[in-house]
Amino acid sequence: MFEEFVQHLRDEALSLKTIKSYEVTWKRFDTWLQSSNREGQEIDPVYATQKDIADFKRHLDNAGGKGGKPAAPSTKNLTFVHLNRIFRFFAKAGYIPNNPVGPIRKPPRARRVPKWLSRNEQNALHREVRFRGDIREHAIVLTFLRMGLRVYELCDLKLTELTMSDRKGIAYIRGKGDKDREIPISSELRTALQAYLDTREDKSPYVFVSRRSPKCTERGIQHMIEKYRKFTGIKHLNCHSLRHTFGHDLLEATKDLQKVANLMGHYKDNGEPNIQMSMIYTTPSREDLEEAVESISWT
Repeated sequence: MFEEFVQHLRDEALSLKTIKSYEVTWKRFDTWLQSSNREGQEIDPVYATQKDIADFKRHLDNAGGKGGKPAAPSTKNLTFVHLNRIFRFFAKAGYIPNNPVGPIRKPPRARRVPKWLSRNEQNALHREVRFRGDIREHAIVLTFLRMGLRVYELCDLKLTELTMSDRKGIAYIRGKGDKDREIPISSELRTALQAYLDTREDKSPYVFVSRRSPKCTERGIQHMIEKYRKFTGIKHLNCHSLRHTFGHDLLEATKDLQKVANLMGHYKDNGEPNIQMSMIYTTPSREDLEEAVESISWT
């Protein structure tokens, strides 16, 4: 039955990562259910009861995280979002009489506070990349900062999806849920990309290649950014914080959540821009708060 649910997710065009996340949740619940059964016989998790769900919730609250510690709020919330959708599917398909997750009080949604790089941190990163003198890495870092791509979007980006001239450029991105978006390419980024592409002698259809493969891997890109985290000492430097930096700087410059949602690929299931998701970039950073306080100083 769970395989039918997975096929349902595929039919909904959810990403492989999202589907894998559902599979991990289901396996975690199944493993706990079997280990908690004192009778010894195997239990089909499809037929879990409301008490089973409540007991699993207590398990997450007490020792369901790494190292036997309580699970993180984000983990608990995501787990119950997944379980609720899974059992709702089973109930709608007629496999079970009702959704046992429905009556359970859901864990509070974790407040997401995204990390982004301040102007000084961005400058330190640029300085380090320039010092290393790697044209490819410079183009990758700048693509994150000026286009806000997810890691897999950067790896999947093809040459045919870039349109560049001396005056303008557009990138066509296939994002989550197979939803497309267009991102203008700034003159700064066009220069960096062209400088990198001019060094290419291979025939790979992808924009970014590795030394051993015609296409970069997500892990390879993450490893590269981790290298610069060590060089710069910026503890929150990673691929996602570079994407968040694009979103934050975009909102600072435009004050327009609709534009941010479109350019970041924040969409609802019906294809409309999800402004609520983009509102995370309205959260002020420590540097923002310090500047606000300094702005009213007499000195």
